[in-house]
Amino acid sequence: MKNINYFRIIPLLIILMTGVLSSCKKDKDIIAPDAATAIAGQYGYSELTYNGKTLPANQTDLKGSVTLNRQTSTQVEISLDIRMKSSNSEFLVGSLDDVEVADKGDGNYSLSYEGEEFAQIKGKKLTFKGEDVDGVPFTIGATK
Repeated sequence: MKNINYFRIIPLLIILMTGVLSSCKKDKDIIAPDAATAIAGQYGYSELTYNGKTLPANQTDLKGSVTLNRQTSTQVEISLDIRMKSSNSEFLVGSLDDVEVADKGDGNYSLSYEGEEFAQIKGKKLTFKGEDVDGVPFTIGATK
């Protein structure tokens, strides 16, 4: 039978345990992105609401996307490229700088230009409010 020398094993176990415990990852604070960074990206056209009816993209004659690019922590540039499928003619095409982004909490944001809110983001869905040439309101939905 072997004689075990406990005075040699105990210091070895203490060193081993210290190494294991000190090698664990430390929790680091997660820094949330600013509002403009959080919403920046490309959103694909997904729906149209007009005269009280909401139609998915595949039931409309529209196609396209909306791109939001961060300018500052609270401002984005919006580039719209929404066109008619049948003729490729412009429906909502253009860009707008210095759009103010307000974080409403819980993944909700509002977009304003010159003090007037014209769009909202809820989660991954962007919704623009507009009016046609006859003054009839509509909304365009796009998803990230």
